[in-house]
Amino acid sequence: MIDSEGRLFGRFNLLDLLTVLVLAGAVLGFGLAKAGRAGIHAKIRGQAIAEVDCYFRGPVENPALIKPGEKTFITLRNVPYNSVRIVAVKETPQLIAVAQPNGTVKGLPDPGDPLGKDILVTIRDKAQMTDDGVVFGDSKIKVGTPIDIEGYRYRLHGSIVDVRISPIKAK
Repeated sequence: MIDSEGRLFGRFNLLDLLTVLVLAGAVLGFGLAKAGRAGIHAKIRGQAIAEVDCYFRGPVENPALIKPGEKTFITLRNVPYNSVRIVAVKETPQLIAVAQPNGTVKGLPDPGDPLGKDILVTIRDKAQMTDDGVVFGDSKIKVGTPIDIEGYRYRLHGSIVDVRISPIKAK
């Protein structure tokens, strides 16, 4: 079968044949992965509208820059996604626990950080549904996922605190 020069059946060089087989397998695997048939992608069950509550804490002098109804660009796990619609914005001052004379504890605005705000931003976009949850682009959306929102005059870093799903309404 293999002669003294390393040829298979006296015609094919064994190393060349193995190289061609490995390259063909790599090209086939890449093609299947791009087509979504390689098993490395989650199975998509459908689409839905996802509302995501994002919590941001930090110095924000003018929280009115983030307005409901406008679009903001988001970055999930340091991967840029797309622009999404802002549904609601709730802003409160950062509070610290202060002991009261009667022994109770009361939350009061932090005097050491006058620009410190807690901001809860609700965003909405179409999402893909998988057996493992909700996906924006290629990023899973779960409580605790790091998220950045970015507009013309702001960029905030926070995390996801709630995910709600509603079906897409037929037009």
